[in-house]
Amino acid sequence: MAKSSRPVLVAATAGCVLAIAAAGCSRPARPAVPAHTVPPAAAAGVASPAEQEGHAGRPTLSPSANPASTPGPGSSPGQSPAGAACVTSVGNGNCGPYGYRLISNSNGYTTYVGNNMWGCGNGGCGPQTLTAYHPGSWSVTSTQASGNTAVLTYPNVQQVFTKTTNTDPAISAFTSITSDYTETMNPQAGTDAEAAYDLWLSNTSGPKEIMIWVDNVGRGNGGARQIGAATIAGRAFTVYQYGGGEIIFSLDHNERSGTVDILATLKWLQGRGLVSAGAQLGQIDFGFEICSTGGKPEKFAVSRYTLTSTCGPAGGCFG
Repeated sequence: MAKSSRPVLVAATAGCVLAIAAAGCSRPARPAVPAHTVPPAAAAGVASPAEQEGHAGRPTLSPSANPASTPGPGSSPGQSPAGAACVTSVGNGNCGPYGYRLISNSNGYTTYVGNNMWGCGNGGCGPQTLTAYHPGSWSVTSTQASGNTAVLTYPNVQQVFTKTTNTDPAISAFTSITSDYTETMNPQAGTDAEAAYDLWLSNTSGPKEIMIWVDNVGRGNGGARQIGAATIAGRAFTVYQYGGGEIIFSLDHNERSGTVDILATLKWLQGRGLVSAGAQLGQIDFGFEICSTGGKPEKFAVSRYTLTSTCGPAGGCFG
């Protein structure tokens, strides 16, 4: 999902693509350069995200802020009572920030779960409710029109890598970035969605957005063109691109639970000149791009999520 504003897609009107001309969802035009967003100033001790199209805004940190507690699997977010869930049906609603020990650089300021109904405009979608306990335990129940083929929402867990100096760490500074996930989409007749990672880069002459699709129901190639094939950590991917912009690695078979080697994916792109050698990493998200649920409520859930990053001897990955 892009960081800057997109055209509004309205599921029930002519502004949204309702006829399926080919397999998969159609997509709106991409912004040429997704820009970092700056959220409003936070109250003392609070990091407030500005949610725009799949990218949580850079949290504004108060000097007096104290990191939230670090929950493990099954724990509640630091700002919620023990065992309580964060629940929101607001289109740009967020849960967090979290301090989550299964994400290496989660520090209580930079980790969120967002409802992110970015393509819905003013009431142009069906309802969607996010329920989050922590980044490894959250779900949405979404009801989107039957036959809709444009991405309307991207509920996701968001990890900001941008440092307090407002600079992004270089990809080359990392020795590993991997992620484990377990998700369930509960597909039904008319489901058009996929589970996917969304990576945001800076300081590159190539695309700023890279997606990794791991579980695809009805999306096909999403309207993108194939530019190659890749084998990453023993898994076969078809590689697609929208024009000269966003690149998608689509797993050749669906996996609802698995491990993704994110750094190897980025290195593959750098090795082929599609991402600059000096490119930097701003954010990694994981969630569901939802086009249609066949007009009926459908639950999309994440029951396990880790994001493990290791920095090289020169450092500079976190801060």
